[in-house]
Amino acid sequence: MQLEQRGLLGDIRILFSDAGTLRGKADLRQALRILLVKPGVQALILYRLYRAFYLRGMRLLPEVMARVNYFLTGAEIDPGADIGPGCHIWHAAGVTIGRGVSLGANCWLLHNVTLGGRGASPFNLGEEGFPRIGDNVILYTGVTVLGNVEIGSNTVVGAHSLVLDSLPPGCLAYGAPARVIKSAADA
Repeated sequence: MQLEQRGLLGDIRILFSDAGTLRGKADLRQALRILLVKPGVQALILYRLYRAFYLRGMRLLPEVMARVNYFLTGAEIDPGADIGPGCHIWHAAGVTIGRGVSLGANCWLLHNVTLGGRGASPFNLGEEGFPRIGDNVILYTGVTVLGNVEIGSNTVVGAHSLVLDSLPPGCLAYGAPARVIKSAADA
């Protein structure tokens, strides 16, 4: 079994695979168009660049590049977030991915998705930590995932849901707070 290739090369490999676009494998012209006009793709390319600097121990440059990324694309992606290959940010406006968040391979995020910690306050008595999102997860518009929770692989979270507790693999969940509506066991 071959290990997944992370980073920008993994993204490029997936773009030219059968799962590269909604219509399948991208040809060179389609890929160039995607790279030039899609803010979600541009946000991820910039993230991959400043993430590489971050992993080499630099701190100021990646933080400044993250601000530039936000200014250009509307997506706020912390250099300390770990995003797997093949991530699709369909509409970059309002997407926030905080430091410590782990996102698996081939995840889809629509606009206004927020992934982050709960923060320290007298009202937060839960565990500290950040979301861990499995592979092939779809987070629809306005989903907020906060704290030390895990969303299992192949899960779909409906629009405007608030996830404060872990979700099992292969389920459909929505609501505020999010509840499992259908699970793989129901199929």
